[in-house]
Amino acid sequence: MAEPGGAELVVPSLLEEARRRTGLFDAGEDGFSDTLERYVQSCHATGELNETGKQVLPKVLVRHLANRLYLQDHLRRHPQLATSRAAVSLVITGLPRTGTTLLHNLLALDPNHRVLRLWEALHPLPPAAEGRFSRPALLAQARTWLERLYELAPAFRLIHEARPEGPEECDALFQNDFASQHLEDMVEVEAYSRWLDRARLRREYASFSRQLAVLTRPGDGSWVLKSPSHLGHLDDLVEAFPHALVVHCHRHPVPAIASHASLVATVRQPYTDRMVPAAIGRHVLRRGEASMSRALQVRTAMAPGAVVDIAYAELRRQPLAVVATLYDRLGRTLEQATTNAMRGWLADNPQHKHGPHRYELANFGLDTATVEKSFASYMAHFGWAIGE
Repeated sequence: MAEPGGAELVVPSLLEEARRRTGLFDAGEDGFSDTLERYVQSCHATGELNETGKQVLPKVLVRHLANRLYLQDHLRRHPQLATSRAAVSLVITGLPRTGTTLLHNLLALDPNHRVLRLWEALHPLPPAAEGRFSRPALLAQARTWLERLYELAPAFRLIHEARPEGPEECDALFQNDFASQHLEDMVEVEAYSRWLDRARLRREYASFSRQLAVLTRPGDGSWVLKSPSHLGHLDDLVEAFPHALVVHCHRHPVPAIASHASLVATVRQPYTDRMVPAAIGRHVLRRGEASMSRALQVRTAMAPGAVVDIAYAELRRQPLAVVATLYDRLGRTLEQATTNAMRGWLADNPQHKHGPHRYELANFGLDTATVEKSFASYMAHFGWAIGE
C-alpha cells in the first residue's frame, strides 16, 4: 500500500511516479530494474513493513529513480561524461563503526580534497543557477530531509551525526542503482542481502564513477571517498579506480559488530513493528563476515602499497598523526592551515558529543565467542590493529 497520490511498492508503479515527477522517461537500460525488482520482492517477502514503512520506502525508491532520470538526461546533454573517469586518490573503508567517519571528516577539511556532500548525495547533479535545484535550495532540501530522518530515528544523531553540507558516505550514490547496504539496513530483505554479499558490481561501480564525473567541477581536487560498503567489493573498486589508495580501518570485531547492530536497529525501527533484534544480529554478523572474507581474499592480489591499514585505537588516540601518515603515503604536504582546521574540528566534535552510544552483543542474540569465531582469520592476520 501507499499513501494517496504515492506509488505502490511495485516496480512499474515506482517508475511511473518517478517519471511523472520529473517529466523524464529514460532511466537507462543497464540492469538496474532487475536489482530493484530483487529488492522490492525481498521487501514483500521478509520486510514486515508497518504503515510508516509502507509510506516512506516507496518515496525513497522513487527519489532514487528520479535521480536516475535526471542523470540520464544530463548525460544525454553532455555525452562526453558517459565515458569520463573520476579522479579518485583515496578510498576509506573497513567494517562499519571502525573510525571511517572520523577519518573522512578530517580529510574533508583539506580544500584540496573533493568529498561528496550530503546535499549533493541527495541530488547528484551540478546545481542549477536558480530554482529548486540551485545550491541554496538543495541545501534547504537536505536540511529538511535530515530533520525528518531525526524525527523518525532520534537516536541516529547520537550514533552517526550528519550535516547538510558535511561529507557523506558514497554508498548514497549506489542507492541510485539499488545496490546499497543502506537499503538492506532499512528493511529486513534476506534474499536481497544474500545476493549483495556475493554480487560483482562492475556495472554499479561504472555508474558510481559516472556520477562522480558528473559532480566534478573545474578546478576540483581528486576525490576522497568513504564507505564501509566498499570492503566487500574491493575487486570492483580496484577495477574502477586502479590508482586510488585504499585505507582499511581496523577495530576489534566484537565492539564493531555490536555497534553496527545498534545502528541498524535504530535505522530499521521506524519502518516495522516486528523488529527482531536477533535477526539484526545475524544480518550484521553475516554481512561483516562475508565482506571481510572477500576483502582478505582480494587483498592478497592487490599491488604492494595499494592499501594502508589504520587501527581504530590509534586513530582515536592521535588522529593528526594518523592523518600525517596518510599524507606521506600520498606524497602530499599537510598544510598548517589544514592542521589547524582539523584541530578545531576535533575540539568541536569530541567523541560522545551527543551522549554515549551504548551497545551490547547480547542485545542482538550474539556473544563474544561467536563473533570471534566468525572473524578468526581476520583477527589472526590483523591482531596488531584490532586492540581496543
